[in-house]
Amino acid sequence: MKNKISAVIAILVCVFLSKGCFSDYMKGGDKDAIARYESMLADKSKVTAQLQDEYKEVTIKIMKVPVKTYEFKYDYQVDGRSYTGEHTFSQLPTTQNLEVYYLKGNPSVSCVNPASKLTAEKEKNSSKSGLYWGIGWAILGLLILIGFISELREKKAGVPQVA
Repeated sequence: MKNKISAVIAILVCVFLSKGCFSDYMKGGDKDAIARYESMLADKSKVTAQLQDEYKEVTIKIMKVPVKTYEFKYDYQVDGRSYTGEHTFSQLPTTQNLEVYYLKGNPSVSCVNPASKLTAEKEKNSSKSGLYWGIGWAILGLLILIGFISELREKKAGVPQVA
């Protein structure tokens, strides 16, 4: 009974992972985000922001190697109004000042490096990695399903199983 539950759970996990990968591939990059980043770069709407003193240090292990990131909030002003944004650094910044791009139509939307974010969003439109991952998860799910069905048939036919 335990093997049946494990097999069903594994099949469901593969189906959901495959569906998620296919959906990401079909969706591509976020068109609204692409438009925002292009607008920020075209308008050259930037301002100098002040980093807040408090920050969050996050450590994750990638292949057992710890990697630290530092999440800062920053404050900036546009037309006399104050706004706050967030940015993650790979190393501690050496200065309190930070050049920030903002959206002229909505200054509360800001970004430190819109060019790199624009490149990443556009890459999602041409990248096939989501498709390949989706196919891989689907194949794995099918293999688990085939094994599960053959196991059920053997039990139903009364064929003794070899341990």
